[in-house]
Order: sequence, then structure tokens, then C-alpha cells
Amino acid sequence: MQAAQASLKALNPEVSVTPLQKRLQEDELHGLVSSVDVVLDCSDNFATRKAVNRACVKHRKPLVSGAAIRFDAQLAVFDLRRGDSPCYACLFPEDGEVEEVQCSQMGVFAPLTGVIGAMQAMEAIKLLAGIGESLDKKLVVFDAKTAEWRSVKVAKDLACPVCSKQ
Repeated sequence: MQAAQASLKALNPEVSVTPLQKRLQEDELHGLVSSVDVVLDCSDNFATRKAVNRACVKHRKPLVSGAAIRFDAQLAVFDLRRGDSPCYACLFPEDGEVEEVQCSQMGVFAPLTGVIGAMQAMEAIKLLAGIGESLDKKLVVFDAKTAEWRSVKVAKDLACPVCSKQ
């Protein structure tokens, strides 16, 4: 992590990087999320994704979520500054049955993480700069074997226990 921090500082001395080499407790996560303009979730498990989503909903911060496993990837933007935007739990309910499949067991096509990471960065920059049209209210799925993209609309769940009361 220190190497990445040094590289980023060399590219842009004004950038602030805070490397964290630990699992955050809920209060620490909320503290960090409240202090940023946009959150990129690149985690590999649902417990972390759900915790990050709850923090983003609470602090009304845009969340750019990316995931990859085997040859499949997905990307979604939840612009939680907007009252009509769904949250991650609208798509993957907190109490829903989800098969936890980890990259360490199933593998991931390495270039795919770069593709999705670049797409996440692009979406974050668009949100920060207020340019273009974000992927808010959409789930984009990519099949690396066929190089095909699919887009699915995601509606706000008015009964969502995470965001419906915000």
C-alpha cells in the first residue's frame, strides 16, 4: 500500500491517500464515508458490500460498486444524494439468500478486474465533475468470454429497510 501511496503522490502531490491495512469497524467505516465525496466499493464479499452501502445511505454519498468473478463482472452506481436512487440493498436485499463465491476459490480473469476498475474510476470522475450521465439506476453486466455488455434498470425498492426511510 505504501508503494501505491508513493506512486500517487509522485503523479499528483496534492492527492491525499490514507492507506488502511485492517478491517474497519462500523463506526470507523461511517467516519471515513462521511468525510469523502464518493465511495468506490471493490470488495469481494457481501458483508463488506452491505456495510459500505449502509454507510453510504446514512451519509448520502454516491456509491460506485464493482465486482468480478471468473469471466463475469458487474458495475452499478447508486447516487444516494438523490432521493429516487436505489441503494445496493434494493438490488441485493440485506436478508436475501446470496451464495458467497470468493475469487480466491473460483478465480477471476485478471484483465477483467482492470476493466471494471477503470469503469469504476470513470463513473467516480463523472460524479465528482458533474459531467455526462452516470450509471445511476442501472446494473451493467459484462461477460469477458463474449465481450458483451448488458444493462438492467434498477428501481428503488420503496420497502427497502436500508434506504426507504432516508
